[in-house]
Amino acid sequence: MTVFMAAFSDNVDDICGKDLKSYYSWSDDDDELVTCCEQNVVDQQRSYGEEKETNNQYLENTNENNTTGPPVELKDRGLNVATDQRPPVEKFRPGYLWVSDLIRQNWCEQQLYYTFTIPGIVEENPVMLQGSSLHLARELAVHDIVSVEVMSSEDIWAVKLLNLLTAVQGFLDGIKIAREIPVFGTLYDNDTFLVGLVDELRFDPDNYTIELVELKTRQARSFPSKAQQTQHNLQVMLYKKLFDNLVQGKVSKEVMVKHLHISLDKELGEGVRNNMGDKLLSCKTLRELTDHLFERLQCLTCVSGLSIEYVHQESQETMFHHSVVYDENLLESQIHHYMGFWRGNRPPEGVDIEEAWKCQRCDFSSVCEWRQIKAEECMRKNKTANNMS
Repeated sequence: MTVFMAAFSDNVDDICGKDLKSYYSWSDDDDELVTCCEQNVVDQQRSYGEEKETNNQYLENTNENNTTGPPVELKDRGLNVATDQRPPVEKFRPGYLWVSDLIRQNWCEQQLYYTFTIPGIVEENPVMLQGSSLHLARELAVHDIVSVEVMSSEDIWAVKLLNLLTAVQGFLDGIKIAREIPVFGTLYDNDTFLVGLVDELRFDPDNYTIELVELKTRQARSFPSKAQQTQHNLQVMLYKKLFDNLVQGKVSKEVMVKHLHISLDKELGEGVRNNMGDKLLSCKTLRELTDHLFERLQCLTCVSGLSIEYVHQESQETMFHHSVVYDENLLESQIHHYMGFWRGNRPPEGVDIEEAWKCQRCDFSSVCEWRQIKAEECMRKNKTANNMS
């Protein structure tokens, strides 16, 4: 099998009339869509230690670290966040979200917001790089990677569609494993488009079933914390829902055009067309390619099983598998809540007091307004309790 990697043409900016290299520069942690502009940075979950805290954790940390500090001017890539009235999905993202945005949001929505609004430098983490190397090694074990020159937004999305089509056609031809599979679409009639990259799909041609497997690397030989498990479970459920919607024909070309701002009838670049292969030589536009992809997708079946494989980074040995039970009601409830923030219907929320231990290693703890509010709440509760005793 072959997976295609987008490589920008030198004159892509002139052709597109905008700075695509900057426009597509955001990474998607665990599920970027295999393009050089959406860099392959995987498994960026931190190890936050044991989940120990008391109802006074906010108060203790605030007093100890003097977190009130000087006011911080919030800016987003040169924009004034205070006066920019666009919703976060348009202010911080190109009108659509990556699955990992929701996974980070599950950890701490306030922290996610600060990553967009407070200038800072993100240093390369050797642990993250080691996890990326392991993912890449597994990817190369089942397919080759071919660089494809792209010259437009349409070319970029054509590369993504080709990668999904390669996996689908591989299953129909008898291949049992595909890795780095793009998925996309909207969920629960929500007006926000999501994209993601599934680590692995395992196809059983005898029973005609598909299992979705997510790879997570860990430094320690211990099972992840409850909070991390919650993140990982949400991630694979999101992937299943997006993939199943594609198989069931619930994603339309019109929805893609609306959210991705692409033209279905613009002729694809020569670099893309030259890498389609004999079976797709007639596909000169995204419309033709999408029609072919959607037709092949509906020959497959929905995902029947979800699991997470935890691998020790140093030894690269699989430590354990964790099966995930898909919960449709829970997923729908979480999506509706998360989208309230992205659509600008509510402000960002921080963690509950029970999860205040997450603040101990947060880069934004010294300026976190949510944390300060919770500390003040604890002070009032303690004062009330002391007066009653």
